[in-house]
Amino acid sequence: MRPLFQLELTKNKFSDSTADGRGLFEGVDTHYLALAALTYMMEGTAVAVGYTLEEVLHHLVSIVQRMKPAANAGQCRRIAEIVLDALDNASNNYLEHTYDYFHGPSGEYRSVSFRLTTHEPDLEDIWRYRPTAEGYLVLMGMLDLKVEDHQILVERMLQLLIERGRFDQAYEFARRARMLSIEHRQQIRDFIHQAWRAPGSVAWTRDIAPRLNEARQHIHARQEEDRRMEESVREQLIQVTDPQARQQLGRLDEVLKSASSVRAHLQVDVTGAGDKFMSAQAGAFRSRRPSSFPDLETGLLPDALAVSQHELVKHVDELVLSLYPAVFSKAPDLSDLLALLLTKREFDAPDDEIGEVGEMVPFMVYEDPFPEEMANAIQAWIGRKFAIGGSWTIDELLAAAEDEDMSQLERQCIVYALYRSFPDSENLFKGMKSRADGTFDSDVAAGDNLRFDPVETR
Repeated sequence: MRPLFQLELTKNKFSDSTADGRGLFEGVDTHYLALAALTYMMEGTAVAVGYTLEEVLHHLVSIVQRMKPAANAGQCRRIAEIVLDALDNASNNYLEHTYDYFHGPSGEYRSVSFRLTTHEPDLEDIWRYRPTAEGYLVLMGMLDLKVEDHQILVERMLQLLIERGRFDQAYEFARRARMLSIEHRQQIRDFIHQAWRAPGSVAWTRDIAPRLNEARQHIHARQEEDRRMEESVREQLIQVTDPQARQQLGRLDEVLKSASSVRAHLQVDVTGAGDKFMSAQAGAFRSRRPSSFPDLETGLLPDALAVSQHELVKHVDELVLSLYPAVFSKAPDLSDLLALLLTKREFDAPDDEIGEVGEMVPFMVYEDPFPEEMANAIQAWIGRKFAIGGSWTIDELLAAAEDEDMSQLERQCIVYALYRSFPDSENLFKGMKSRADGTFDSDVAAGDNLRFDPVETR
């Protein structure tokens, strides 16, 4: 209480006088103004994160005008500034209030340091006033309340604001808190997405960790405040009968529920940010697409063209070799291609954290054109032909099948079985080796001709 007592004792030293010759603080109750300032600051913390300097001064000026009607606007603002400076300890460079007192049990003098108010930026870098714990003690002592009633006092203040019909202000505070939750969530998601796209470009301690700490502080601060507001709104919805007031309360209740939902999603993002970041960093060891390789047109080729022909000839072998891939891709077997085309892909669950999901199209299931009995019969027929001896080509086997009056579907099955046996890993006829030998053209198929030779003759 000493800063308030000191202001009351020294208020007459301010020489600015009114027209009737009285002092600036003549007829002004500084204790009441200090109490009003702390009450207004606490009111701001009940529905938001405090009030700005101009808002506090405007509130005090309105009280001074009622307390001292003879004072003009400039004098009222000067009185409000002096009262606020006394709470902030402006005369001592805004340091903590420090006082010495005698400690009876120890029999010695001790010092106590404290602040009555704090002037700090919020998440939007707007500087706001809030009472400290000592400021709450002063306020509760002047209101003759117990320290244990602090929580009840804050809740009652919020109820008074809603009872006074200041729904628009409460709605604006709740809406801004919801937007801050969305901004925190978007920042975290952007950094994780960047880490997925370019592993190593995002540092945890520099980029993500500070945002997570700010988000945790925001969640902790808003959970308790929104809970108190929701309780007060529900109570007022039961008591208020005016249609317009009920509509405003309903709108405030909706934005509080929406803010709570957004904050819950933000909590999930904060909790899972570490695992997602580690998964993104593991992407640094994944193979890259060819598009991430250096462009030859802007890198190697311009430098090569700038070299003289004589010098280029000396290094032509190295230059040509550099244009070849490090590992030549192998041509897959025909059976592997068919198996790949006929494999049904698993459905990937949408993941809005990484990117958009491609369009899902129904998987067309095609029936086997060749019945199993026919395929077995054709394989046995080809095996008998190979058992005769000598080399056989596709067109020769088709001619033999046509002489035996085989149907068109059976001859197509012959071509399929022979093409399937082209790779050694899928050869249905282990005693034969196949190789390309020209082309063929028939009424059932056309393409590269295959010649099958006995293994022992090759």
